[in-house]
Amino acid sequence: MKSKNIVWDIQTRVFHWVIALPVLLNFFLDGEENPHKWLGYVALIGLSLRLMWEFRPGPQKRFSAFMLNWREVKNYILELIHNEAKPTLAHNPMASWVYIFIWIIVVLLGSTGFMMGLDAFWGEDWLEELHGTLATIMKVLVFLHLSGIIFDSFKFKRQTWLGMITGKK
Repeated sequence: MKSKNIVWDIQTRVFHWVIALPVLLNFFLDGEENPHKWLGYVALIGLSLRLMWEFRPGPQKRFSAFMLNWREVKNYILELIHNEAKPTLAHNPMASWVYIFIWIIVVLLGSTGFMMGLDAFWGEDWLEELHGTLATIMKVLVFLHLSGIIFDSFKFKRQTWLGMITGKK
């Protein structure tokens, strides 16, 4: 299936990269305090802008386009198993949840990272462990995200991976 559907507008794509690049760079800058911290703030600001953008009119960038019903996830998995899954214009049910969880983890990473700089929480081992655990969860979510893009590209014979550059899927 080849498609030229515009799925994501330029603002949504820019916000995606303003979140994604700092998250990816922070995987490699763990010990570099200032760059790590500032990249985290950039990701949080990008996420805030992305969430505000959701309230604008439009069919694919609104929360309503996310398939967040667990029954839809179960049905989609069964359709994949039985080779009956149909390509979705925007996010499939599994992808919708991965994105929601990524956004939640960005907020939690930013919050715990900010808290570690406060006098009240300075040197708290539990907070550093929580931040590290959240970073590991983020790595798993990014892996799932990238794996899903690759799977979708092969399964439905389309350039899903190019969607956040061109806006087309």
